Amino acid sequence: MRASAAACMEVVVHRQWIVTLRDLPDAGREWDISVPRALLGKPEEGAIEPLVGLCDDVHWQLSLIRKGDVYRLTGRWQASIERECGRCNAVFDWRVEGETERDFRLAGRTHETDAGASDCEFVESPGDIDLLDILREDIWLAWKADVVCSENCKGLCIQCGQDLNQGDCGCSREDPTHPFAALRRLKPGA
Repeated sequence: MRASAAACMEVVVHRQWIVTLRDLPDAGREWDISVPRALLGKPEEGAIEPLVGLCDDVHWQLSLIRKGDVYRLTGRWQASIERECGRCNAVFDWRVEGETERDFRLAGRTHETDAGASDCEFVESPGDIDLLDILREDIWLAWKADVVCSENCKGLCIQCGQDLNQGDCGCSREDPTHPFAALRRLKPGA
């Protein structure tokens, strides 16, 4: 009995992130919410790859309005994700923020060849959209392959591997066999 109650609760929790466009009030809807990091990290929720390493819940301000046949979803989000520095390999909290901008139309209500229709995502009636998937997709699109813990990060010594943020290792930085080593001997303005 407890297992079925827990499964029912999970369906209810996920259902709150589904918005039906057809049921949108004339005034639209607005949200200022914290999306639980645990929910965004669950692989069984939604169709977009889950987000792992979130440090906190994701703050999301969002609005959905209707103009004619177009439903416009806009907003801003902020997240903190545990990442590894591309220079020194230190683990740090990468702060990232981004925007949500999507236009939807109900399929079959208008001709998909209408002007501006190519910018819209068409959804089947009644027009259920999954806000969790939209947020996940936006965060993945903002993902950078190589991030640094700070702009002043000195990285690792290429000879001994010492973290140069922790102090100098004493290794010589000059490599006389490097193709550009002769440039070090040039005097600017001479």
